[in-house]
Amino acid sequence: MDSTIKMKKNIIFYDGYCVVCSRFIRFLIFIDKKKRYSFANISSKISDKILRDRIKEEDIGKFIVLYSGDKIYKKSDAVIKIFTGFGGLFQIFNVLQIFPRILRDLFYDLFANYRYRLFGKYDKCHVPSKEIVDRFIYD
Repeated sequence: MDSTIKMKKNIIFYDGYCVVCSRFIRFLIFIDKKKRYSFANISSKISDKILRDRIKEEDIGKFIVLYSGDKIYKKSDAVIKIFTGFGGLFQIFNVLQIFPRILRDLFYDLFANYRYRLFGKYDKCHVPSKEIVDRFIYD
């Protein structure tokens, strides 16, 4: 695996065209003062390198993915893992694990399927401001 990937141990892959996804990433950057996470568009080259053999091609872009410690977390597992990674009060997200993954992911998929209709879609991929550009991986 290439050195850029090894340096960035926790990468969140997201749909850069999705308005709600991009706002979620901005929120994570705002609360992530310790810079635990890096971010990459789900259609980036690094996404292809890491996810190619781990996620079906037809599923790329349908859900958020967390790459952490050479493991892949998808959908509700990714959201729980991301928030609990902040520690403190965010540990409350562990409570969601009492629900079976199939049920959590059912709600996740329902929201994901309607996200463009509810919140819209960017014409082009969101470009981060120069203050946070170092948090993003492009290659």
